[in-house]
Amino acid sequence: MKKFIHAAGVLLLLATACGGKKQEMPQEPIHDEMNSVYYWKTTFAPDSADKAFMERHDIGRVYLRMFDVIADRNETYPGKRAIPNATVRISDEDYLLLKEQMKEKEFVPTVYITLDALKEVSGHEGVLAENIVRRVKNMCSYNELPNVGELQLDCDWTGMTRESFFNLCDSVRISIAKEKLDWRLSSTVRLHQLRSEVPPVDCGVLMVYNTGSFNDPDAANSIIDPADVKPYIEHLASYPLHLDVAYPTYSWQLLFRKRQFIGLLNGIDLQDSTQFSRREKNTYEAINDIASGGRLIHKGDIVRQETSSIDDILKTKQMIEKELAFRPHSTILYHLDSSNLSKYTSNEIDSIFS
Repeated sequence: MKKFIHAAGVLLLLATACGGKKQEMPQEPIHDEMNSVYYWKTTFAPDSADKAFMERHDIGRVYLRMFDVIADRNETYPGKRAIPNATVRISDEDYLLLKEQMKEKEFVPTVYITLDALKEVSGHEGVLAENIVRRVKNMCSYNELPNVGELQLDCDWTGMTRESFFNLCDSVRISIAKEKLDWRLSSTVRLHQLRSEVPPVDCGVLMVYNTGSFNDPDAANSIIDPADVKPYIEHLASYPLHLDVAYPTYSWQLLFRKRQFIGLLNGIDLQDSTQFSRREKNTYEAINDIASGGRLIHKGDIVRQETSSIDDILKTKQMIEKELAFRPHSTILYHLDSSNLSKYTSNEIDSIFS
């Protein structure tokens, strides 16, 4: 495990991207620098390949998605018009895994908040904050989640929802203190958010994935494309918040009909020449109507296969590392899933973490 190095000169007064406000660069270290992963499934059940991966690559921190927060428009009181959804389940067997094999790892409970939920509780963020902190505290206690020192809020807030999200962060801080929890507060930071005001949290994770628009039928790769990333990181070196960096290791298939995005697909055999005709490098046209996973693919629909190629990851990482050269940070993979991670060699994974 590598420790952050405190360097003289890290404390600088820098202007934020909005309004010219002066903010002080965070004092280092915020936390230990270590190889990390997100775990983004509804059941915490690492298989043997997942465990071997964590051992092989010295994974020290796991960002564990606890639940999503979605809108509940049936509730009459505005402060309660957001509810938990898709809560992670930890079985007895995996509880023992946490207690025994993973007891030395850090866990960061992470809560994903939808924009609809934010809009529904606008002006009443304090109620949602109390509910989030209390629920996460109880889940951590019940499952004896080891080494918890941080709570993370994941939200793709925009200019219209920024105030509400920032109010939520402030309220979560207050709730953490009320519950007498020794937790930092962190948030995810999307590339477009780098140009906005800095959220009121202790540290952040720069999410370097979904860098393009999957709604764009002409995009080459919406998961990660160095050309999409480059315009956003010009001021990354002076961003006045400690940032760790997350890179994608997943693939997906996007369905388009008459150039309109229809939805995501999974596991479609695009090499089946009786069903699909290849048009370009990673796009295929359906030559028949195909039923798959409760969705009907129409003849003439276009499916785009996207992956997180090691070349694109490393090219993007090189640009970001150049900007963060004097700011220690952890590298995080999104996410721990053996079916996706098996597409990379151990040396390729090491090159991402190096």
